[in-house]
Amino acid sequence: MNTKVTSRDIQEIITKLTSDKAKPRDEGIKLLNTWLGGERSIGFCRFLSDRSSMLEPNEIPHSESWPFLVKILIQCLSLEISSSKKRLPKLNFAKTLRIVVQRAEDDRFSGKNFPLLPVARVLFNHVWDVLKDVPSFQSEYSVILRHLLAVTEYRFHIRKRVYSNLVLIYMEKVEASLSNENIGQLNPKEEVFRFTLTLQSLLENPPGDIPDELREDMVKGFVGIFLM
Repeated sequence: MNTKVTSRDIQEIITKLTSDKAKPRDEGIKLLNTWLGGERSIGFCRFLSDRSSMLEPNEIPHSESWPFLVKILIQCLSLEISSSKKRLPKLNFAKTLRIVVQRAEDDRFSGKNFPLLPVARVLFNHVWDVLKDVPSFQSEYSVILRHLLAVTEYRFHIRKRVYSNLVLIYMEKVEASLSNENIGQLNPKEEVFRFTLTLQSLLENPPGDIPDELREDMVKGFVGIFLM
């Protein structure tokens, strides 16, 4: 059933996601996922894409737009991570952000090109902050990172320091996944493939020239990888 989405539906999601309490935020993630899955996702995504296309270049995104939804989800994820000191952060939060990023860029829905441009830098910063501290999110966030890097208009918004840090951390991940310590893991080849794929995406899509201060560290990183 292709349920028609309304402004009230969007506002209900936003209200829950912006709550200062964990339970409403959990409910907001679940509610958002009901709109992102199945046939009803078509109407939901087209609604947000149409509203996003009305934004002027320097206009602050309103609540019925992809950039605003992404920004709210980033805030939600930051709260979830900071409040989960004695447990792993809930993976469905990371999955939801990944799905929203992918849906926003889906060619099946009408709308403006590069709808996430207003939050591209914020997204890159958030991806780095999470990847360095939350290993359980690395699979979902690697997908988000590769998706953003593939778009020229987005990757030029990544700060060089963040780019350098991401290159180095993925070099470390590739080297660690090739080491003897990981031989006993269930899917070591799959892990190596995912890390290598993201590292390749970073190296092929720098924000301009590769920073000079990064080159020496890259050489050391490659030496370590090839010695595995």
